[in-house]
Amino acid sequence: MALPRWRSWFVPIATLLAVTEVILIMVGQHVAFHRLLVWIPAVGGVAIAVGAFIATAGGAPSGSPLDRFWRRVAVAMGAVFIGAASQTVDVAVVPFNGMPPLGSRTLLCYVIGTLLAIIALLRLPGGGRTWRQLTTAVLDLAVVAVTAGVAASEYLGWAVDKFDGRASAWWLNLAMVAIGVAGVTVVVKIMSASRSPAARTALWWLAPIGIAGPLSVILMTAFRPWPHLNGSAAVLAFVGLFGALAGNAQQRAYAGHGATSSRVAHPAVYRRGAAIPLIATGLTSLLVGTVYLRTGHLTTIQVAGTTLLLLLVVTRQAFALGENATLLETVAHQAMHDELTGLYSRRSFTTAVAGAEGPHTVALIDLKDFRAINDSLGPAAGDALLTEYAARLTRLAGDRAVVARLGGDEFGLLLPGAPEQTATIVDPLVAAGDEPLSAAGHEVVVEVSIGIADGPDMYRRAEIALREAGAHTDARVVRWDASLERHVNQRATIAADLRRALHAGEFHMLYQPIVALPHGLITGVESLIRWTRADGRTISPADFVPVAEETGLILELGEWIIDTVCAQAAEWRRRYGADALDSVGVNVSARQLLDPGLPERVAATLARHGLPAEQLTVEITETAVFGGGRALATVQALSELGVHIALDDFGTGHSSLGLLRTCPVDVIKVDKSFVDGLNGTLHQEAIAGAIADIAEKMELGTVAEGVETPEQARRLYELGYRRAQGFLFARPMTVAAIDELLDPGVGMAA
Repeated sequence: MALPRWRSWFVPIATLLAVTEVILIMVGQHVAFHRLLVWIPAVGGVAIAVGAFIATAGGAPSGSPLDRFWRRVAVAMGAVFIGAASQTVDVAVVPFNGMPPLGSRTLLCYVIGTLLAIIALLRLPGGGRTWRQLTTAVLDLAVVAVTAGVAASEYLGWAVDKFDGRASAWWLNLAMVAIGVAGVTVVVKIMSASRSPAARTALWWLAPIGIAGPLSVILMTAFRPWPHLNGSAAVLAFVGLFGALAGNAQQRAYAGHGATSSRVAHPAVYRRGAAIPLIATGLTSLLVGTVYLRTGHLTTIQVAGTTLLLLLVVTRQAFALGENATLLETVAHQAMHDELTGLYSRRSFTTAVAGAEGPHTVALIDLKDFRAINDSLGPAAGDALLTEYAARLTRLAGDRAVVARLGGDEFGLLLPGAPEQTATIVDPLVAAGDEPLSAAGHEVVVEVSIGIADGPDMYRRAEIALREAGAHTDARVVRWDASLERHVNQRATIAADLRRALHAGEFHMLYQPIVALPHGLITGVESLIRWTRADGRTISPADFVPVAEETGLILELGEWIIDTVCAQAAEWRRRYGADALDSVGVNVSARQLLDPGLPERVAATLARHGLPAEQLTVEITETAVFGGGRALATVQALSELGVHIALDDFGTGHSSLGLLRTCPVDVIKVDKSFVDGLNGTLHQEAIAGAIADIAEKMELGTVAEGVETPEQARRLYELGYRRAQGFLFARPMTVAAIDELLDPGVGMAA
């Protein structure tokens, strides 16, 4: 978020005014000029600061603590502006010889501005604190107050002497000391606040403003030889500059973090608060030592103040040590526990597994489809679901188990005993998956995948078992055995060979016809990838496609498939005419749908081969788009190209009918399980018939998959299906075999 242009000029203008003031002071020591000249950049600088604070408040949400803070600071600086204008009038109309005049009206404005600034700082939220932290903060203020008192006693004596002992000097310098306290208050606020809505950099820019009062008195005495110069004017120009810089720092924080974000202090920030007593003690010791060397004695105030300061520092450090011990305990607990659920963390769990003595079993648990639930119901519901499941897991596992959240939606159990002895925990855990959990007002049923292992290296073995359980929808619990290890090694070998095979040309495409019922003429094809190694060994797609998904090679492999299929479809179109095939189908994985560049590549491929978009059908699964988000957006972009979208394996996913409302589907491919059930109960036929009826009413095409008998084909036709695919008509075929079918007059009778 860029700052408005008129706000961006605050700092340059304030800088120009401060530089102008410095130049006037340097020139004024050699050349006399009108005494009001130095007040122009001084009053202008304060006005700029007021404008910067008002603009900064306007960038925060109305009524927020940040808005109120900057408006209060703006009012305080407004009082200083009135005081500066009043002092300018005093200088213009009151004759003086020596020290410039400073009327009671002017002094009152400065004091009011100082008090308002202190109130604004004290009311700025500093974040939640323990009672020890609050006590330590109070002691910090007391340390600063005693240090300031010791310094003020010496300052007031010096200042009154410079003012020739006049009584009014007491009031003037008391006011200047109060203004100095404002600056110290800012410093203490910055160093002790654990959390503040105001940008820390902005507060640091405000801090030097507090020394403006005492510094102006010192400069007044220094400028006595040049009555046209003024100490107040010299510092007010820089008050404006520091105010503009503070506002600018806060506005940049808006741009980087948002106006509503709180600035969380790094853990080191609070530790920097320990510098307060050290600095205060050091400064007081330096002051007292200097006074003693110069005068040979100390005043009662200086001795009493130094003694009290030492007592406060000792007390403060005692409280700080107690707070540090509590903080270390908290950090240690957080390092070993999960923040959301309160369960042990992955680090604690792996440590417990490594130190387990005697027979133990590791059970790793993954919540199926948690990402889809989290995306559809929102992160709050997702967090509530994890918390509820953690409570269920703790209750079922019992006191002897180590229960951990390992990250995301994965949990771990370390159970005493061998796997067969832990069935009393694992079996109820699986059964409980059918019971709904409450998640932010939603009742959610969550299935789980569980991997179990014991013996040496049981954590790694349980991970292998869990991966296997997650890869098969019909297996909730998988126990590790040696065959799983061999399977993992096989998958690793496949992963290593995949890229080499792609570049070596070991992949090829087969095409399974889609026919029209009842006569069986070919109307389309579905493309299917096959892998034949150089040694003649065939690798099943069921083995290499999941590995390609895991490794990410599915993106490169999928791009090759789409290019090959589009090239072949364009060749059939040129050879046999535009009406030879309605469409050529290509399967697109869930991983590919998460690639935002897929629609652009498909469009480029279609254009390169001269294939109309409507002759390409992209086949997707219900699970790939159930969660919506990026995958659904990709499907919508493909549909907008004119590509047909087919919903594969319809009826086996999460919410098939719901997807028909949200996903731009053109064709429903009914899963083989419904076709197999046609010769079973009336319920099976009722479901298959209902799907066909819904598709007809929604003007969607249907394809029945897995047709293997003439009886199935005839019954499907009676139920309203007009397209089918299966071994009854043809197995996946080569390009040459498809060419024979596309010759005029050749068909496949059912």
